[in-house]
Amino acid sequence: MTTRTMGTGARLAVVGPSAAVAVALVVTALMLGPALPARVATHFGADGVADAWGSPWPFFWGSLVVALVAAGLAVVALGRSDRRTWAILLLVANLLSGSVATAWIAEAIVNGVDDPTFPVWWAVLTLAVGVAVAVPPTIALVRTAAPVPAHDVPPLDVPTDARVAWRARVGSAWFAGLGVVLVVGGVVAAWATASASASADIGAAAVSGGLLVLAGIAVVVLARVECTVDRRGLRLTSTWTRIPLVRVPLDRIESCGWEQVSPGQWGGWGYRISGRGVAYVVRSGPGLVVRLRGGGARVVTVADAERGAAALGALLAARGHA
Repeated sequence: MTTRTMGTGARLAVVGPSAAVAVALVVTALMLGPALPARVATHFGADGVADAWGSPWPFFWGSLVVALVAAGLAVVALGRSDRRTWAILLLVANLLSGSVATAWIAEAIVNGVDDPTFPVWWAVLTLAVGVAVAVPPTIALVRTAAPVPAHDVPPLDVPTDARVAWRARVGSAWFAGLGVVLVVGGVVAAWATASASASADIGAAAVSGGLLVLAGIAVVVLARVECTVDRRGLRLTSTWTRIPLVRVPLDRIESCGWEQVSPGQWGGWGYRISGRGVAYVVRSGPGLVVRLRGGGARVVTVADAERGAAALGALLAARGHA
């Protein structure tokens, strides 16, 4: 399927915020820059009092480069077909651009007085502007993105009473390594907290390390999975822990196929949940697509996706003849 035509309003929503940030930055520099001293407060403590001083211009030029890069990415995104991937890229770029540009503008304003301070509400405003700049392009790109393409596959040509099954294993060595690092880091953090606490606060140690350990276990669960298609439907199970991740009975499946999956289409790598369904994504490439009755889908990135779809198609055809 092709991408949907983007109207003028949507195009402005994509390009306008980042362009406005760059313009605001330049206008502020032209208006307030000449009055700024050569040495200004460049950092403020938690109480808002200045604790570092320097030239205002290195931060300005860095902020301007970030703003121009974000604006350039927005222009490029208009012509890209994978708008969901570019929506994520622009989300990060515009968050950074809006935040650092607002921070420099705030710095220029507060340094216009003899005793500059940086109240907490300036920090809140900086983050709020970053969010306000990032959200409209993301929404516009996602709403005008084409549905994730799926290619239909002819079912395996087998007798209706034949037993059909397909199985594949897929995973990520990066996930396994990250999971181990998180678990070890959690144990070390818990030990360090308990050792440093004069009162041997076991609760603090458990909290400090427990979250990391749980996150590591979750990543390890996703590091290697087994995808099975048989008369029970679709199942996705963690190979190392045998924890079930996806179970779809055959009678809930309407159709199947395969697609070229990009992590950006589902918001990144891992076990992804969105309004379109659930996806297990560990790489770019073929993915088995299972469409459910009533809407939604299940997607698993696996090299042999087309054969898995053909096997599932045979099972669905046999169900229709039953």
